[in-house]
Amino acid sequence: MKTAGIILILFSGTGLGFCKSMELDTRLKILETLVQLLLLLKGEIRCTGAALEDAFFDVAAKMPGGYRLFMEKTAKRLQKRPGIPFGSIFRECALKDLPLQKISAEERECFLSLGEKLGYLDREMQVAQLTLLEEELSHRIKTLKNALPKQQKTYRSMGILGGILLAILLW
Repeated sequence: MKTAGIILILFSGTGLGFCKSMELDTRLKILETLVQLLLLLKGEIRCTGAALEDAFFDVAAKMPGGYRLFMEKTAKRLQKRPGIPFGSIFRECALKDLPLQKISAEERECFLSLGEKLGYLDREMQVAQLTLLEEELSHRIKTLKNALPKQQKTYRSMGILGGILLAILLW
């Protein structure tokens, strides 16, 4: 019985380390998808000159799952807009429909700040704001990619070593 408990502790520690390591991959994929969303939105606004609602609908057709839902809900709420500022609509829909809780608070606020910067500006300013945010997120992706292997190895090692330590303490 004691041996089975020790083995379970070892597997749990290892699993926690690998789970935390996979969270970094998820964070990277979310940031990359947000950059893709920004690129598509910037292209729609710049090339077609579409209104924000139409641009959101057009980009929604090109995005997967929750991102599509976010774009569609935001566009529908923009059409109905009963005096609610675009920033509030954007923030509410993003927090509800996007997996933003899996990225850092700073990255989340960086993306959510887009809502305050779009909607009332002319086309050039909207494109400029989207470009700035795209560059910021791209820089964060590059930094994360550089640190990713080392951090993942650290999380896995700490999980394994933590499991071994706990097993030894309970032995």
